[in-house]
Amino acid sequence: MRLRTQLFIIFSLIIILTVGTIGFLFYREIGAVQFDRLRDTLTAYAVSASMLIDGDRHPSLAEPGGGDDPYLDELRDLLRRFARIDPRIAEVYTMVRTERPRLLRFIVDAAEARDKDGDGVIGEDELPARFGEEYDIAALPQMRRAFEGPEADDGLTRDRWGWWLSAYAPVRDAAGRAVAIVGIDVAADTIRAQQAQLFRTIALICAVFLAFGLVAASAYAYRLTGPLNDMVRAAREIGRGNYEHRVETASQNEIGFLAGTMNAMAENIRRSFDKLSTLNRTANILASTLDLEQALKISLNLAIEVTRSSRGVILMADRLEDRIEIIISEGAGETGCGGEELRIGGRSAPALLRGDRKAQIREWLEMAGCTQCFTLVTKDAVRGYVLLNPEIRDEEFLNTLMKQISFAVDNARLFHDAITDGLTGLFLKRYFHIQLDIELRRSQRHGRPLALLLLDVDHFKSINDTWGHPVGDTALREIAGAIRGCIRSTDIAARFGGEEFAVILPETTAEGALRIAERLRAGIAARRLAHGGAEIAVTASAGVRAVAGGTVPPSAEVIRTADEALYRAKRDGRNRVVLWEGA
Repeated sequence: MRLRTQLFIIFSLIIILTVGTIGFLFYREIGAVQFDRLRDTLTAYAVSASMLIDGDRHPSLAEPGGGDDPYLDELRDLLRRFARIDPRIAEVYTMVRTERPRLLRFIVDAAEARDKDGDGVIGEDELPARFGEEYDIAALPQMRRAFEGPEADDGLTRDRWGWWLSAYAPVRDAAGRAVAIVGIDVAADTIRAQQAQLFRTIALICAVFLAFGLVAASAYAYRLTGPLNDMVRAAREIGRGNYEHRVETASQNEIGFLAGTMNAMAENIRRSFDKLSTLNRTANILASTLDLEQALKISLNLAIEVTRSSRGVILMADRLEDRIEIIISEGAGETGCGGEELRIGGRSAPALLRGDRKAQIREWLEMAGCTQCFTLVTKDAVRGYVLLNPEIRDEEFLNTLMKQISFAVDNARLFHDAITDGLTGLFLKRYFHIQLDIELRRSQRHGRPLALLLLDVDHFKSINDTWGHPVGDTALREIAGAIRGCIRSTDIAARFGGEEFAVILPETTAEGALRIAERLRAGIAARRLAHGGAEIAVTASAGVRAVAGGTVPPSAEVIRTADEALYRAKRDGRNRVVLWEGA
């Protein structure tokens, strides 16, 4: 038997004995408290019932002919109604003294005759006490004392009707004399049911604690034997060639020293394979996405992690390799690319790629606080540059890593070029249709809102005819930039037609879509295109179709209705936003 199993058995036996003993003591003590509380409750009920009884009229019931007194039926009904205040009350009755001290006489028994055993016959023990029936209280001193004040049985008592727990209180007349007692009974079965419920509750609590205790016993046994088992597993894993395996132990003894030695040995062996496994992992991660920006971020984070750099920057060149158009950075401060210049670490430099690349690279390295620049080249074309301050100095390894990054970025760029418009940088129309279908299905499945925004440049043909197509292209690029500046990262913007744009707004209500559309419209109207010393104003109209979620129309219907709203915006004077609100 394993050492861990032996310890677990010992600890489990101790826990079982402890929990069992504590549970028994709790059951006994709580049961006693519960019984005493029931006695107190019955006593309070008896006192309450005695207050309802007219002590001046009750003595007349004990006199000859009292059985015919109408007050007898009235009192019986009163006590029956009182018994219904607590389903535990089985009997309510009144009794008076007789000439013999050991005998009391029943006056009113509010119980009703019922077939308790279900045999179809109501026996003597199933009938209420008869008017005037005498009852021997020799073994019940509490009933005798009840004429002096409230009393309750110390335990269960038995008579011809069964086993009971009873409480009593005196019925007093106007002069304060005890003329009778009222009794309240609870059946022993009711008490046993309460005790059974208490037993089940304590048993459940004990079971929970026992389960926690057994888990703790297992954990403690594991903690005692875990380091030894770890050593055995580590030796086995290292023997199989798993040099990534480490022994995790906090022991400050000989076992801990041996574990540290084994870890050092495995680390030394692992370093021989580290470069190969890193390159393989890098290739797998880089192949996980075709999104250009995501691929650049993953590439930069991987390069920083693998080379143990504190910061890094990726500069991506455009298709013509003559300017930087994308900057991704980590730890290099403020970065961005705007027009003819780029910013790194708060400093600005020309975005155009000059002939003296070495001087320009040195300038970039100084701005970014990096020490080394790697060129991303695929198919003899420069795709970009990676700036790092690596701790690793293995040039062959780093160059291989950069080749992998180059291929991944190039694949992502090819995919990006295939789904984006070359002029505006927004998604193409066919990609827009795919994404709209996806978002509509998501809206229907999750019951979430969705909105579609269609935007068209006002009098775009006039701009082309008056200022020329290059100015028209500039206007489209400016509007695309305005769209990107107004939407969220989760929104999808596309060039829908010549001068028409579409934006999918997931998780957006009609009100939210109108706010975005109005902000976009105002932003476009505020822009001015400079050309030949003149400023050209450009405006746009927008149509919005909102989908509440749940049951949604087909994508063609959503596009058609958004286009209708756009048409109304054009018809109503342009440079405005219209929400489609139904035919």
